[in-house]
Amino acid sequence: MGLWRIVKETQQPLDSSLIGLGIMEYPYTINLIIKKRIQLDSFLELPKDKRPPKSIQDKPSELEEWFERVYDNNAQTDFTLPEGYIET
Repeated sequence: MGLWRIVKETQQPLDSSLIGLGIMEYPYTINLIIKKRIQLDSFLELPKDKRPPKSIQDKPSELEEWFERVYDNNAQTDFTLPEGYIET
């Protein structure tokens, strides 16, 4: 991750052959790696309990379901009542 941070902070391309090229002109593999790295960095910015498991990070439909479930404030998946709340 060290090299990626340097590239990101200095705004310099990964290789001198990429100087002067727009991102759309980068070779497909480099473009794919950059997009994947940006995606991973964005996951790392989330709180640990809100990060998707690695097993679904390349599955868009499962990722969408994950984020809907995790960030749905109206959905109540579990709850606990204070002790003594229910009369017996």
